[in-house]
Amino acid sequence: MRVGRRRRRLYTTVIVLAIVGSAGIWLGVRAYRAQEPEAYVPGQDNADITRKLDLGIPAEAPDPTFTDVTAESGLGGFDTFAGPRTSQLPEDMGGGVAWGDIDGDGDEDLLVVAAGAALTASEDERPSSIFYENLGDGTFEGAVGIPGIHINGMGAAWGDHDADGDLDLAVTGYNTIRLYQNERGGLGRDYSFPDPEGFWAGPAWGDYDGDGDLDLYVCGYVQYRAQEGSGPTAAEQYGTEVPYTLNPSSFAPERNLLYRNDGAAGFVEVAEELGVSNARGRSLSALWHDFDDDGRLDLYVANDVSDNAFYWNTGSGFEDISHPAFVADYRGAMGLAAGDWNDDGDDDLFITHWIAQENALYDSLLSDLGPPAEGAPAVRFMDAADMLGLGQVALQRVGWGAAFADFDHDGRQDLVVANGSTFENDADPKGLRPQPSFLFWNRDGEAFHDLTPLVPALATPHVSRGLAVSDYDSDGDVDIAIVDLDGGVRLLRNDIEKRGNWIKLRLRATPDGRVVEGGTGANIVVRAGGVSRRRAISSGSYLSQNSLIAHIGLGAAESVEGVDVRWRAGATDTYTGLGPNATWLLVEGETAAQRLSPASGAADTEPPPSLSEREATTLFWQNHRAAMDATKVDVDYAAAIPLFREALRYDPDHEDALYYLGACLVAVGDTDAALGRFERLIEVNPSSHRGLRRWGTLRASTAASAADLDAARARLTRALEVNQEETGVLLALGEVDLLRGRHADAERSFALVCQANERSVAGFFLRGYVAWNAGDMDASRAMLKRATAARGDEKTPEGAVMEGDVLAAMHTDTTPLAAFTGSWAGSEEPETVYQALANHLLAVAARTTAGE
Repeated sequence: MRVGRRRRRLYTTVIVLAIVGSAGIWLGVRAYRAQEPEAYVPGQDNADITRKLDLGIPAEAPDPTFTDVTAESGLGGFDTFAGPRTSQLPEDMGGGVAWGDIDGDGDEDLLVVAAGAALTASEDERPSSIFYENLGDGTFEGAVGIPGIHINGMGAAWGDHDADGDLDLAVTGYNTIRLYQNERGGLGRDYSFPDPEGFWAGPAWGDYDGDGDLDLYVCGYVQYRAQEGSGPTAAEQYGTEVPYTLNPSSFAPERNLLYRNDGAAGFVEVAEELGVSNARGRSLSALWHDFDDDGRLDLYVANDVSDNAFYWNTGSGFEDISHPAFVADYRGAMGLAAGDWNDDGDDDLFITHWIAQENALYDSLLSDLGPPAEGAPAVRFMDAADMLGLGQVALQRVGWGAAFADFDHDGRQDLVVANGSTFENDADPKGLRPQPSFLFWNRDGEAFHDLTPLVPALATPHVSRGLAVSDYDSDGDVDIAIVDLDGGVRLLRNDIEKRGNWIKLRLRATPDGRVVEGGTGANIVVRAGGVSRRRAISSGSYLSQNSLIAHIGLGAAESVEGVDVRWRAGATDTYTGLGPNATWLLVEGETAAQRLSPASGAADTEPPPSLSEREATTLFWQNHRAAMDATKVDVDYAAAIPLFREALRYDPDHEDALYYLGACLVAVGDTDAALGRFERLIEVNPSSHRGLRRWGTLRASTAASAADLDAARARLTRALEVNQEETGVLLALGEVDLLRGRHADAERSFALVCQANERSVAGFFLRGYVAWNAGDMDASRAMLKRATAARGDEKTPEGAVMEGDVLAAMHTDTTPLAAFTGSWAGSEEPETVYQALANHLLAVAARTTAGE
């Protein structure tokens, strides 16, 4: 059959159009491919995906100088992990770092948690977590007497759970939770605290029920089981094959724990009972924080490959409002930080995430929306990370520890983030891929700018995990500690040129008359320059804890109008008269703040020439170190005195320098000048236990009148109020009462000393004197026998006490009558033993009476 001409034309047209169309499609595809965005591989930089929302570095940004002082500060010998990895998940997640003043000397000490070693390693093969004591001169040393913590460690948190005025320690790890009691600056493990098996991550202290006792929340990660025998050996994460044992999705979630603190009755685990066990979440970090400003601590939990959880504290329990509050994202959440980044009157929430997931900044809408309508959640948030420059820039990083802090004192909270991959190195699978960290500068509450390229100490890639901030060198700015899984701990000193003033606030809560150091759970509002700036004493970061001392940059404000503190118990105290550029102690229920450092008042010597803050600090420590060497190494008190005085030119209110200068002046016999230095120390810090004690004992030993003895007793009474467990002060009070002729009062004090300390030689010895003076020879001999038993096998001295021996002993921290106990040769005949003491007391009575 022949095809018609018309149909042939139609076929020809169709064929031509098909050819032209195909050519067009081919050309179009070719053109598209020429401009196609680069395929995104998680962990690799991609300009089309990871840089579109990078806000760059504005011209007005500060020069972000941070100096790595790890080695010179004494922290260089720490190893986070020992030996090669074996690709087990518990080896790769830790460890943390926690700042806290354990010994109450005003300097922030540091606990660094070691991640341990391979799971097959013995306890002895694991490196110990280390507590570093801050020496107050910019250096640290590993503390003596702290028990080794040889675990596959994770997190740490300080909290005064027993309300005895010092910070206790919780440490978590793989198959262990440990509580360490602080006893006068020494840590001892509390074996009564539960120690369940499990993969335990971030701990967080918070008084959720408002009873004045800190409760402990512990995150459970996964129900990990080491690979044994046959089974899957690999898993896929974003197209990358990883060992099955490194993928948290390979394992069921672990439950979380909430240990309710019942005081003397101990801790009771109540997480499931209260609905906060988060049994479906693979939890890594937790944050106690009052997000809705109702005076109760809410709980936010960061979960890996699970929905995050937000438990609103209703007062009678908890309600899960994660989804209604818009904060239940299913991502790989690691670290947490809370703070009012834009000073709009409510606290916002920052969360670090795994690779290719962006970090989140949940901006609170509380101040925008006002009180919630009936049936609405207590608070809602909006993720503004992309808009503010914090989201997309983090796509190629794995974020961990994070903290808000005003690093340049411009009045806005900046943000630091520790990064480090979980993927193994292609070239060396025994190691993980290092990554740079982040330093985000807050530009006037409008956006964040990544300044990391300008900070070599942060731009250098590491496999970082824990992060915490503190003003470790007490120079008024915030420094950074980071734990690296591929190394140790790094200490980055803040040397940024500051753009304003600052204030630091140390809180001490007093629930039911007890003393809770740190004020955990309190909310602070500082009003300065017409701006209200919020801070909270809470948990956060990743496996870590920031300083419990609140640091607030004031910007250009030259004065502080007032500070409002809402304590965890519910009451609000307002403090006024606080000057900037100083640290203040705020005690619950007291109307006056106590200036800690620096303080007002006359300097020890003429003020120094005009110097920068850094120059003055350097000169201070040069002279202070030399003075301490002269005192403790050379035992040359005369040589130490001018060195301490020179140091005080550069920091007139430094407590250590004032104290040791006073001690040296006593040693060379200049008691009046020594009293002046101890008096100055008390002016700087009215709660200085050592200052009150030394002034009281020295004044009593040199008393020229009854008024001097009364003044000595008043100072010693105040010292006992500061630390009621100090039997040395109680002994000194009894001795002062003997000097005042009040034997019944003295006996009461000595009896309490002996009750608290059965090995108090002086307590029993002086009780023997009181009995002898009252004519009760049998009781006196009985007390001498008990004094002999208390002294045990110690060598007894020979010779009698002379009048000058009392003052000669005062260069050491002792009591007014210590020389008589010290020279007692062991006789148990009262008439022989006590005659010299009786003569001394008669001489003091004559002197003080004549002085009236």
